[in-house]
Amino acid sequence: MPKVNDVIMAMRQIAPEKNTFGHDNVGLIVGDENAEVSRVLCCLDVTQSVIDEAIERDVQLIISHHPMIFLPISNVTSGSPLGKKIIKAIKNEISVYAAHTNLDFTMGGINDYLMKLLDTTNVVPLDPYISEAEGFGRVGKLTSAVTAKALKEKLVDLLHDKYIGIIGNPDAKISRVAIINGSGGGDTEYIDMAIAKGADCLITGEVKHHVAMYAIELGFTVIEAGHYTTEHVYIPQLAKILTEKLSEKNMCIEVFTSLKENNPIV
Repeated sequence: MPKVNDVIMAMRQIAPEKNTFGHDNVGLIVGDENAEVSRVLCCLDVTQSVIDEAIERDVQLIISHHPMIFLPISNVTSGSPLGKKIIKAIKNEISVYAAHTNLDFTMGGINDYLMKLLDTTNVVPLDPYISEAEGFGRVGKLTSAVTAKALKEKLVDLLHDKYIGIIGNPDAKISRVAIINGSGGGDTEYIDMAIAKGADCLITGEVKHHVAMYAIELGFTVIEAGHYTTEHVYIPQLAKILTEKLSEKNMCIEVFTSLKENNPIV
């Protein structure tokens, strides 16, 4: 019977844990790496509903994008939502593994997948600190120039989110786009990086007010597509890639995508 560590080794091939950014918490968060596993559940966030789903579907390992434990904690009790989740996972012998910024920045990860959905070419990292093809963010050329409004509508269809918004001129012509999935609108530095790479627009998940104002004053377009939206779209792809990787290793493990996740913005 395959072990949790066997799946972890496969995940490390998909998204090496060294390809992280800052003080990230990737790897095995909860559980026993020597525990047997026959079913794996992939998700964006390890919520109470996802853990309950794992129990119902007889899953032994949850693989999430966002780490269930991100910042240091001083206790684990049933008095906190995080404590409840940790206790429930351990009681039900469910291990939890996180692939966070390493899944963002690695080749074939979330940023590359978003670029693929947009049919971009000549894709390179905004900051190639890992290799020429890997690093922070991505920038690439659209097959043809479009208005910011048309690009937004395409993203609405691709990401299934009607709340996507434009910061800047909706009629601005966009031919080269930068993408930072998740919280890429937290610093004006990212706007500068996109402009330095020749981008006409930055697509990211959530944008702070001062960053939005900075972009407007520069005449630069930003499309705010939502943190959940820009990352959850990749989870079924992760399940597919992991299934293929495990099959190559002749491991009979079922990999599911969670059915219990929802965008917190409704």
